[in-house]
Amino acid sequence: MNLTVVISVLRGFSAVCYFLLGIRLAGGKRENGSMPLGAAMMIIALWVLGGAIENMATTIPVFMLGRVGHFVGTALVPVFILLCFREFTGSITSRRTVIELMIIPVMSVVIAATNYWHEFMWYLPIANEAGEFLTRPVAWGPWFQFVHLPYGYAVVGTSIFTLVMHSSAVAPAQRRGLFLLAGSAMVPIIGVVAYDMGLGPNTMSTLPPIFAMMLPVYAWLIIGERIIEFTPLAYETVFQNMQDPVIVIDDEERIIGLNNGAELLLNMKESDAIRESLDEVFGDEAMEVHIAIDTGEPQKMLTHSGRFLHVQVTPITTQNAAARGANVVMFRDVSDVEKAQREVQNSEKLLRTLIDHSVNGVIRLRWVIDDVPGATKELRCNFANAAAGRYLDCDTDAMIDQPAQVLLKLAMTGMDTDEAKAMRERFIHAAESGEVIDTEVPVANRDAIKWLRIISEPVGEDVAMTFVDVTDRKMKEEKMESIARSDPLTGVLNRRGFERDAAKRLTESADDATGALLFIDLNDFKQINDEHGHEVGDQLLRIAAERLQTRLRGDDISGRPGGDEFVALGPDVNALIAEKLATRLARTLEQSYNIQGNKMDCAASIGLALYPSHANTLTGLMRAADAAMYRAKARCRDGSDTGDTDRLEIAV
Repeated sequence: MNLTVVISVLRGFSAVCYFLLGIRLAGGKRENGSMPLGAAMMIIALWVLGGAIENMATTIPVFMLGRVGHFVGTALVPVFILLCFREFTGSITSRRTVIELMIIPVMSVVIAATNYWHEFMWYLPIANEAGEFLTRPVAWGPWFQFVHLPYGYAVVGTSIFTLVMHSSAVAPAQRRGLFLLAGSAMVPIIGVVAYDMGLGPNTMSTLPPIFAMMLPVYAWLIIGERIIEFTPLAYETVFQNMQDPVIVIDDEERIIGLNNGAELLLNMKESDAIRESLDEVFGDEAMEVHIAIDTGEPQKMLTHSGRFLHVQVTPITTQNAAARGANVVMFRDVSDVEKAQREVQNSEKLLRTLIDHSVNGVIRLRWVIDDVPGATKELRCNFANAAAGRYLDCDTDAMIDQPAQVLLKLAMTGMDTDEAKAMRERFIHAAESGEVIDTEVPVANRDAIKWLRIISEPVGEDVAMTFVDVTDRKMKEEKMESIARSDPLTGVLNRRGFERDAAKRLTESADDATGALLFIDLNDFKQINDEHGHEVGDQLLRIAAERLQTRLRGDDISGRPGGDEFVALGPDVNALIAEKLATRLARTLEQSYNIQGNKMDCAASIGLALYPSHANTLTGLMRAADAAMYRAKARCRDGSDTGDTDRLEIAV
């Protein structure tokens, strides 16, 4: 077996390998640049095979067959390489442009196949004197010199220019491989230039052997480096202008690109991170990134430095194709947000603790609609603290999901039924309208009356209701009110207290109601005071007030306007009963007083005015009764009275 046969066999084997490599590229999953590069590989296979046929040809038809295969390669490969580089760098080539680029190469193939009749591609003969076929003819024809060759060089130059100008559109991980591919392509180009310049033997083309030798390099770049399996990215634009850290990973979760923010995050340079796995650069922090990739759901990462990062993974897509398994991993520092959220959570926890242990009752109400036909919106409890249960005398758990009406009813057990109902309706209306209510109600809780201050206030979609025990304050207020209304010496109402209660009683009376006002004056009290002293006089007034209280009915009101004067209001009495009541009082008051061993007498003069006969107002009644009392007192002074009856004067 001679050298020519060995070389031809090796060329044939290379051709088969190029063809299979092209099939892998063009027939597999579509990637950017894979189709035109696969086509280029298959055409190179035809080119190499054609060269082998040329060298082994013994007849003109066989030689011409190999020749046509040779020119198919020289004409079409540069075009497909250009299309590959354009697609790989993210440029879009229209179908029309592709057709226009293919016009001259197709014409070159046709002209080469028909050269025997026109010699436009090369001049005949095709064999030397020794009978050896010339792979490089003695002279090239006009089409080869002025169209085919310049066009090929122009396409190759455009390919190199495209790669250089758009290299920034390629992520760093595949940028190295792409330039290696471009550099390895320079070897056949140099071979073409040398061949066209007449270097090397005329009977053997040097290009097919060169392609055969470069086969392992191309296979390593395409299969080993996987240079076309990644989506091109506008690296400078997408990465470097983003403030958030961004990392691009391939289907094996290796880093193939990162921006300045990612360099700061990883604390390493781009060159050190490229082609490293996530586990290698992140360590145990990579778990959240893996989960985000697997689930497609954002994750939250806590770094060793104490930073909280929001991790979002997005598959890469372009107008041309999608990278197989490639993803963009974006990190956003949410440490401040996380800190704020934790502070809110801590505040809520603290507030909940304070509420749970608060002496004030707190319940939260929410509008709900039951999932049943005809159900209406209802305000129900969804939270209650322990104090609320104590105030409402109800188990806290039992309060949950109870209507507001039920809980308010428990809070108003000390009120009149109609008044309590009106108050509950007021609370519900306020909740609907967003009104704030602040009121105090009595609660009958375990045989005792408590006073609760109820504050109802809308909070968002909820209603917060607070119960404050104001019983002590109420008792103090009542005590202060009692002190302010009572005579400190005798304990009966003072003038202010009597006038207020009596006026209220008359105002609330029915249209046909009756009543009587008694104005009482103690006779000779000044003399007793002067003879025995103020201490004895004060004691006499206290005894007189006690006697007055014993003779009055339960609904009667008594008071001391001042000095030695007393007043009494008897509701629902006629003239006869009023006169009997006044007579009974007069007899009681004229009984002797034993004070500090001294026995003394102090009768009383009484003026009687009837309601509404003499007056229909308290002021009018007191004026009429006072005038009648002075007439009775005048009789006592001139000695004309003959008994207790004469000490009573009825108003006129």
